[in-house]
Amino acid sequence: MWKFSQTPAPEETDGRRNLSRHITLIRPPFISSMHSYSSTVTPPLSIAYLASSLLAAGYQVTAIDGLGEGINQIRIYDDILCRVRGLTIEEISNRIPLKTDIIGISAMFSQEWLFIRRILRSIKTRYPHIPIVLGGEHATALPEFILQTCPEVDLCALGEGEETIIDIARYFPGDCSKIPGVVYRDIHGRIIKTQSRPRLRAIDDIPRPAWHLFPMESYLSSIYSHGPHIGRTMLILATRGCPYQCTFCSNKSMWTQRYLMRSVKDVVDEIEEYKKTYRIEHIAFADLTAIIRKDWIMEFGQALKDRDINVSWSLPTGTRSESLDNDVLKMMAETNCRYIIYAAESGSPRILKSIKKQVNLDRLAHSMKQAKENGLKIRCNLMLGFPQETRKDVLKTILFQMRLAWLGVDDATFTLFTPYPGSELFQYLRDKGKIAEINDGYFQSLLCLLDLTKSSGYCEHIGPRELAFYRLAGLMLFYSFYYLIRPSRIIRSCRNIFLAQKTETAFEQKMLEMLDTGRISKNKIRAETVSSHAGG
Repeated sequence: MWKFSQTPAPEETDGRRNLSRHITLIRPPFISSMHSYSSTVTPPLSIAYLASSLLAAGYQVTAIDGLGEGINQIRIYDDILCRVRGLTIEEISNRIPLKTDIIGISAMFSQEWLFIRRILRSIKTRYPHIPIVLGGEHATALPEFILQTCPEVDLCALGEGEETIIDIARYFPGDCSKIPGVVYRDIHGRIIKTQSRPRLRAIDDIPRPAWHLFPMESYLSSIYSHGPHIGRTMLILATRGCPYQCTFCSNKSMWTQRYLMRSVKDVVDEIEEYKKTYRIEHIAFADLTAIIRKDWIMEFGQALKDRDINVSWSLPTGTRSESLDNDVLKMMAETNCRYIIYAAESGSPRILKSIKKQVNLDRLAHSMKQAKENGLKIRCNLMLGFPQETRKDVLKTILFQMRLAWLGVDDATFTLFTPYPGSELFQYLRDKGKIAEINDGYFQSLLCLLDLTKSSGYCEHIGPRELAFYRLAGLMLFYSFYYLIRPSRIIRSCRNIFLAQKTETAFEQKMLEMLDTGRISKNKIRAETVSSHAGG
């Protein structure tokens, strides 16, 4: 294991930063269950922002995109029960320059940990003297666990990373006590947590993502998208954080509850820049909670009109309904908004209260009705399997789902609750002994999100098999009703999936992705299945 240097921080003798340092940033491949029906193939916003901050500070950067550089490569790792899309571990290691001073790896989602751990072990074996930094939501939620169980990691960066990565480049592996917002292992093996780092406030001043370091054409020309595929799509962030307190979300540990919005001008400038540089046709906002203030979205819509940028846009991550009144929805339709996701989570008021989801279902349904009247495609996110959920609560959610189908809502998907580290419900289940220890079995249990053959086992009143049945039955009822009451949608969906290969709804997108994954799988998965003893 690499040991911390006992020499001073790597700075020039006159106190200036050593800008000759070289940082390699790695985005891992996409990891899902073996029978996942979808792959989230999107450009890596997080490390693109980190790379741009390092470049702006004068450091040298290499970016390795484990997904984008191998979009059409799929392998199965049978010992950890996952499917991996992207570069092999060996290919990732081969791309690390020998001149690298620090390796930074993004660990956003805890269900990916078992494979990321395998990447870390391979890299440390090959480059034992290069320190490894881990960042992202998983690293923020479980830094002590990571440092205790994975000796290959030398430091975990917590929360927002643009300022932290600059301090890491400046001081690490010297005096890490000078770096706020990190957890590290000192020369005696003790795990040390430094003081918290305040959230960035002037977010308009953050350098734009360094997309020139990434294989953007691979993303722009693929059929995969963050939401429906509506042409050459670029991800963008207009806000940071979320002011709400949903107990199933790890947002609070990553971002705190501070919610910050970029200026409309800065966002529209970025969109205009992408249209000129990458010939984009569509913008997908990747915000945790995209719209809270009506005045912001109205100003944004007017700016799109005034500049005549002529790109479509969508909110495919989820948003609140409070600001989506008829005036806002009309503006969104007029500026070519193509898709909105409403985040209801449950059709049971009792469950909504228990998970601190401040949603009025009647107002939410009214907003969705108005959205459809304005010609927008919409989806509602629903979830099953919360710890305190009963069969009565599940029935209310399914009935609410059918109400949405009657209103014309285009997608109402069911996911199964999974307890993410950093969330309030994760701690609740730890205290109750439902998660006895954090081990490989726990991380594998998180892979049920995109797999209809898996289920969640954290509900106190309903077993996993029964939950899986409700999930499948609800989806079948919704989409059967959706197409039966509007048969013309069958023709539209067939045309979109099989001819145009551009989609308008999440259902169409998942079907398109399944067909493409099946094509790749036929040629590659079985020929390249990895045994439990293989390294790459």
